Amino acid sequence: MNKHYQEIVDEVFGTSFYQHRTLRTCFEPLSSEWSETTIEKKVEIIKKIITSEKITLDRLIFGYKYYYKHELSNKGYVADSVENALIILLNKLIIV
Repeated sequence: MNKHYQEIVDEVFGTSFYQHRTLRTCFEPLSSEWSETTIEKKVEIIKKIITSEKITLDRLIFGYKYYYKHELSNKGYVADSVENALIILLNKLIIV
């Protein structure tokens, strides 16, 4: 990955330091960021990033996990929550 996933998020949303740039809003169910946004908003954020074609979902998740496991070594638990977040999002989308 040439660019940090957060840089790509900023590019997609047209701003520096986009409010949801860390993506804890979308990928960490125990965070305050998660609880402050709706499922629809989380899906909207992820969809906009992916449809920008600047990064794939698997690369986005890889970058997110790498950041929390290696760049912020005391935050590995954040990276470990991605699968739970995706399960929650998928369940909510399927059961509408």
